[in-house]
Amino acid sequence: MRSIYHMFDRFLGVITNAAAAIAGLAILLTAFMICYEIIARSIFHHPTVWVMEISTYCLVLAGFFGMAYTMRKNGHICVDFLYGRFPRKVQKGLDIITSILSLFVMYVCMTESTNYMLMSKAMGVVSPSLLRVPLWIPQTFMVIGFVLLFLEIINHLLGDFFADGKEGK
Repeated sequence: MRSIYHMFDRFLGVITNAAAAIAGLAILLTAFMICYEIIARSIFHHPTVWVMEISTYCLVLAGFFGMAYTMRKNGHICVDFLYGRFPRKVQKGLDIITSILSLFVMYVCMTESTNYMLMSKAMGVVSPSLLRVPLWIPQTFMVIGFVLLFLEIINHLLGDFFADGKEGK
C-alpha cells in the first residue's frame, strides 16, 4: 500500500509542478501584457481593448493553478501557536481532522464550480466586453484548480498514514 501511495505522490507531484509552471508563465505573460499596454497607451496613444481582460484571466489561472502547489509545499497560511505545543500524536490527529474537513470544502467547491462552468457553457455566456470571451473558459481554470487542490489534500491525508516519517514533501 505504501508503494501505491508513493506512486500516487510522484504522479500528482508531476501534475502539480506542471500546473505551478503554467501559473508562473501566466504571471510572466501578465507582466508582459501590462508593459505592452503601458507602452501602447503612453507612447503611441493607442490603448488596447484586450489587455485588462486577458491579464485578469491569466491571474485567475495563476491563482487557481498555484493552490495545489502551495498545498504540496505546506505553504498555506496556518495558525499554529497552540498546534506546536501539542504532542506529535495529537498533531497528527488534528492534521487528519483538518484534511477531512478540507476535503469536504474542496468537494463542494469542485462540484459547484463545475456546475457553474457547465451552466455558463450551456447558456453560451460570454464576457461583457468587446472580446466576448466564452466565460466557461476562465471558469475551467477554477475547476482545474479545485480538483488539483482536492487531490493534494487527499495526498496530504494519505501522507499522514503512509509517509516514511518525513516532514514535508
